[in-house]
Amino acid sequence: MEAIVLHGGQGTRLRPLTHTGPKQLIKVAGKPVSQWVIEQLKKANISDIIMILGDNNPQKVVEYYGDGSKFEVKIKYIYQGKARGLADAIYRAKNLVGEKFLVYLGDNIVPYNLSKLVDFKGSASILLAKVQNPYRFGVAIIKEGKIAKLIEKPKEPISDYALVGVYAFTREIFDVIENLKPSPRNELEITDAIQGLLDRNREIYYDIVDGWWKDTGTPEDILEANMVLLDEFNQRSIKGISNGSSIDGRVTVEEGAQVFNSRVIGPTFIGYNSIIKDSYIGPYTMIGDSCNIENSDIENSVILDGSNISGVSLRDSLIGQSSKILRINKRPLAMRFIIGERSSLEV
Repeated sequence: MEAIVLHGGQGTRLRPLTHTGPKQLIKVAGKPVSQWVIEQLKKANISDIIMILGDNNPQKVVEYYGDGSKFEVKIKYIYQGKARGLADAIYRAKNLVGEKFLVYLGDNIVPYNLSKLVDFKGSASILLAKVQNPYRFGVAIIKEGKIAKLIEKPKEPISDYALVGVYAFTREIFDVIENLKPSPRNELEITDAIQGLLDRNREIYYDIVDGWWKDTGTPEDILEANMVLLDEFNQRSIKGISNGSSIDGRVTVEEGAQVFNSRVIGPTFIGYNSIIKDSYIGPYTMIGDSCNIENSDIENSVILDGSNISGVSLRDSLIGQSSKILRINKRPLAMRFIIGERSSLEV
């Protein structure tokens, strides 16, 4: 069985982090979001993966994943270009999948045994979860234990069961997509495609995700995903150098990383070739690769690759790739900022 991983979208709610690359490559707990998806697929014995790429620097995705061999999977790429809807993205893989296939949104993290989803009867199987903000999602109306109707981002609170972005289909879905009409936002919606199966009186199976899952569409979502994944999966692994430091709990220090005269409390992840000096790194923090942290206190934060932080205290923060945050101890004691579009800053 093949899996289609959707890797497009503009990530507007994550700007400016997504000005230079797709949101699915933002790291949480030491790995890009879509890498967590790929590893989950591999665990379910699905190793043939088709990535649908958008128009936001898709070459970065190809550079990172290559042919998939370093992740022990096989990856093929299809360029969707400008987003025309999830159903359009799925249709582009028509000639690369078999009778049954799985679809997974690459910016979602859904801890679920995918082998249960794959073994289905009928025309499709989908995952649902109860949400407090159904207007952000496609939702399913359930009557007498069966899916009766699907609606994309309803304005009225008709159901709190949201589609979480993981689906399994037979090839019949392609026949439905061929006859779909664009939605008011001029996209071919996956909810409309599944509704098309219902209109043909086809059986749509579903399961309810019990517990945590995350659509990593906002900075708050990224921080929560990082916290949960570190808590569940991070192990104590000190491969780098620790000198004069206290490292307590489930802390990962990758090869080439150096921790000097600092205190680190897990669960925390410190990436390759990063340097931590005279600092406190508290729980639920991810320090990316090749970062420099000095004279700083950081808790419950995500610091992306190549960032340089000195002389500051950060909490609940998401710091973009190759950013600099430096305290300058000279008068006048004014702050100097260069802030990107839709940024959030508290001082």
